[in-house]
Amino acid sequence: MKKIFAKRALIIMSIIFAIGLMFVFSSVKAGENAGHKAMKNNGGSMDTNAYYRVIDTTTLNYQLTGGVLSLIGGCGVLISGYALYKEI
Repeated sequence: MKKIFAKRALIIMSIIFAIGLMFVFSSVKAGENAGHKAMKNNGGSMDTNAYYRVIDTTTLNYQLTGGVLSLIGGCGVLISGYALYKEI
């Protein structure tokens, strides 16, 4: 029973880790998309500082979210991998 739980935990944590990495690596593109969308919503013109602030904050949010998910997933992979190793 513990072996099945450890395998499932390993798979779930690996997926969370991969999602976190995808967030980190796609953060710049997401920031640029948010900037373009804000520009479009403001009728095509916008203060330059506000435009860059939208890009920077969106990029930072994606990086932080991805970092937290990667950290949780990576630690979970290590712990569940060790538990699975001990069961074998």
